[in-house]
Amino acid sequence: MTQLSACLIVKNEALFLSHCIESIRSFVDEIIVVDTGSDDDTVEIACRHGAQVYHFAWIDDFSTARNESLCHAKGDWILYIDADETVDAINAAKIRQVTTRKDITAVTVRQCIPQQSGNIANAFYSEYCRLFRRHPAIRFEGKIHEQILPSIERLGGKVLCTDIVIHHWAYAASEEKKQRRAERNLRYLLTELDRNQDDPFLYFNLGMTYRELGRRYAAIHSFHYALNKDDGCIKRELLGQTHLNLAKLYLESGDKTSAAHHAQMVATFDPANPLPDYMLATLAIEKGRYKKAIFHLEKALRIAKGETGVFSNVELNLAQIYLELGSCRCAAGDFVNAEHDFVRSMNLGPAVALPCLLLGNCRFLRGDLAGASEMFKRALSLNPLLEGARHGLSLCHPHE
Repeated sequence: MTQLSACLIVKNEALFLSHCIESIRSFVDEIIVVDTGSDDDTVEIACRHGAQVYHFAWIDDFSTARNESLCHAKGDWILYIDADETVDAINAAKIRQVTTRKDITAVTVRQCIPQQSGNIANAFYSEYCRLFRRHPAIRFEGKIHEQILPSIERLGGKVLCTDIVIHHWAYAASEEKKQRRAERNLRYLLTELDRNQDDPFLYFNLGMTYRELGRRYAAIHSFHYALNKDDGCIKRELLGQTHLNLAKLYLESGDKTSAAHHAQMVATFDPANPLPDYMLATLAIEKGRYKKAIFHLEKALRIAKGETGVFSNVELNLAQIYLELGSCRCAAGDFVNAEHDFVRSMNLGPAVALPCLLLGNCRFLRGDLAGASEMFKRALSLNPLLEGARHGLSLCHPHE
């Protein structure tokens, strides 16, 4: 039977580690934990859950620490995972199944990063190689944002792309921890750039780090460097992410022309991302161009639902998208289809008052006073303080 080793490097992960190990212990044959200097309960938790724990002095190099974990593994296959990640039962079965294949060297998975409620995106997905055969020549490279694929490619190994999902709970970390991590990453990235000033991947990660630290113009500068330094080797998806981040940053700074340009560029490199169309819809709405906004919102929906033939790398808040689509149709005078969108929003989302209010407004505008009154009453039942619904109800019953 194929043996599977899970390999982790950790430091002060007491908050997350038990959840990670509990999610993988049923389908892996051994768990290797390399601790790089924890002073909390991390090591105790790992031991209590049956992991093999090894200690390694941190030398500001993620690849070296990762490779240390590989040295202790005995399995035919390696699953590398972080302490703030989990694997559910469905994806665990997929992992065990794929490791029975004889014709592949490695497997890519989709890392899912759930977002806090209220975002237009419920989750983001990124493709990473997380599962590979144990081999002395397969090793991590790069002091930070380490990669395993280059060594696999040099061996001529076949890499299988899959729909296996690993959940990464990044948002659950405290703001203080996120700040410390970003400041640490900035130091490492700047050190790496001193050695290699032509690596677009480093500039991309530098831009992401500056953005996380709130340094908008430094982030913009770094992302442009990533585009200028591209020699054709960087993944097209990362080029799409670079343009998307530039679009967001320019939108935040008020440069809507540049924001629109970079949003349009995303589809060239990353057609699986619905967010640029959502941004273009937002810009169109600001100009009162509702038909154009409808076009982009409908396209974002098709991408998000996988109707374009590729896995979407963003899970959109569909209830919010239908709410905005209905509002655009209503503004464009298409009340019938607007109502359909508001109903979809109500069915997809939690019990909130806004879609009921907007559906009531739509019915009122086309003269369906009974239907409008019903929706205004439902909106008030969900939010008794919603003045718009109270006003709409009074218009439906002017003599009461």
